[in-house]
Amino acid sequence: MEKEIVWTLVARKDFWQIVEYLAENWPQSALEKFSRTLNLKVELLQKHPHLGFKSSKYSRFRRTTYYKILHAYLRSA
Repeated sequence: MEKEIVWTLVARKDFWQIVEYLAENWPQSALEKFSRTLNLKVELLQKHPHLGFKSSKYSRFRRTTYYKILHAYLRSA
């Protein structure tokens, strides 16, 4: 069963800051690649919510890496 992905306000703000940065500083192809990769990762997380690493500090959170410098933190329901 697929899970719903709910973005926090902070996550949405961070996302749009990343998009704006890419749009201003990288070619359009980089922005498109970022978008495709992120969409694929979100789809995977919906189908397999236990992907990623368990947080050693918070048991209800998992961390997934999108790029070397971009991570998502997921809270289990």
